[in-house]
Amino acid sequence: MNESGKPVKRRRRQSRLAENFWGYLFILPNLVGFLVFTLGGVAFSFGMSLTDWNLLRGFNNAKFTGFTNYLRLFSSTDLYICLRNNLFLLLSVPLCMIIALVIAAILNQSVYGKPAVRAFYFLPYVTNVVAVSTVWRALFHPTEGPINMFFKWLGVPGESLPGWLSSTKWFMPAVMVIIIWQNLGYYMLMYSAGLQSISQDYYEAVSVDGGNAFHKFRFITVPMLTPVSFVVAILGVISSLQMWLLVQVLTPGGRGFGTAAYTISLYIYNSAFVNYRSGYAAALSWVLCFLTLIITLVQWIGQKKWVVNF
Repeated sequence: MNESGKPVKRRRRQSRLAENFWGYLFILPNLVGFLVFTLGGVAFSFGMSLTDWNLLRGFNNAKFTGFTNYLRLFSSTDLYICLRNNLFLLLSVPLCMIIALVIAAILNQSVYGKPAVRAFYFLPYVTNVVAVSTVWRALFHPTEGPINMFFKWLGVPGESLPGWLSSTKWFMPAVMVIIIWQNLGYYMLMYSAGLQSISQDYYEAVSVDGGNAFHKFRFITVPMLTPVSFVVAILGVISSLQMWLLVQVLTPGGRGFGTAAYTISLYIYNSAFVNYRSGYAAALSWVLCFLTLIITLVQWIGQKKWVVNF
């Protein structure tokens, strides 16, 4: 009986080997792409961060310097200015989440033209960044912009008007306003999708107990949407830390600000492709990577305490 079972086991083994062979063969292109362009790129960037290398001089002129780039960037005030700006822009994430949640809750009710309103809010998210920057640069003009003209109409003295994009003091608040305006529609759609999954039985139970609309929002809507809030927060934090293009377009040539209006991503870009300090830029990239990883891990650990499962 054992002898008769051996051919069966052999055929099963051969069948599994054939399945594994064809399976690995099908994923081979993606696997090679991951190893070469992703994993290989990560290893190359770390090796680059340990060198003093100018992008235009080629690999032959790369000089190994160890952790000199890391020591140099941590002793530079430019990095801390960029970190301060990025941390300030992180404030846009909770503000945008709160506004988006309120709007999504309102639109979840019987509102006339609901699809059109949602599309109107989502439109800025898919609009070209250059077009967005051009419009907001006109709106934030220090003397002729509609925003400051409105403040003048309210009676604010001309010398007290914000400089917005032409001032190092007001530049980051202006960028934060643009970020909130641009991401509001996307966050709203995320919350709208979450609201559709909440059973009406919970709201009916609150009504039976004598609760009003605020009680429904506070004790049902907000807790039930905590998983969505967690995802939105993670995406918002990563996007804020990687903020580059919008700031780059709003500050052409630096506008005389130096690094006062820089984010870490913009600092990396200018270090690599303007000043051609490729090794230094790679070290900055790894700092940004670990900063993003740490904040994400903190959110991931903290979500176990504030994500509610009914």
